[in-house]
Amino acid sequence: MYHSIRLLLCRTPRKRAEYLKKHDILGAIGDNCKWGPWLVPLYPKLIKIHNNVHVHKTAKIVTHDMLNKFLKTRNPNDDFGFGEKLGCVELMDNVYIAMNVTIMPDVRINEDCIISAGSVVTSDIPRNSLASGIPAKPTGKTDVFIALRKMSKKQRVEFKNQELPDSLALSEWERFSARRDRDKEK
Repeated sequence: MYHSIRLLLCRTPRKRAEYLKKHDILGAIGDNCKWGPWLVPLYPKLIKIHNNVHVHKTAKIVTHDMLNKFLKTRNPNDDFGFGEKLGCVELMDNVYIAMNVTIMPDVRINEDCIISAGSVVTSDIPRNSLASGIPAKPTGKTDVFIALRKMSKKQRVEFKNQELPDSLALSEWERFSARRDRDKEK
């Protein structure tokens, strides 16, 4: 609880990652990481994060489940082991975890992966994968996604106070509408 309160005081994801590393809270945490969540997950020593990993603030990493306890009450004569089933989570180098992603126990997300928003990761994700869905499955390759993103890059704009200039918003809506019109013609 103490560390969760302290994390609330760290204003940026980079500072939260530095705090986790400095106080040896996770099983391991590498260099150039960003930890968005404000709270320390239960059983943090079961989480290992390698280098250049970015975890969005609304992502959840789960290292246990209480299903055994439920099953025991449902089937009192069966042996399901302890009340909680524990499992490790490992995020390898160059992993991006988007908003509202849930990572379940006993999962490794391998190098160079992007997990799309809202996904639930229930099994290992192979290297160089763009994964999405419930459950998350590879839907593309990270290197292809990066190449496409480079090809469609736009002028970089620094926004002040999260306000988008009207001219940029208008051009985005025009691009969006044109793409929709092309899709309707097909």
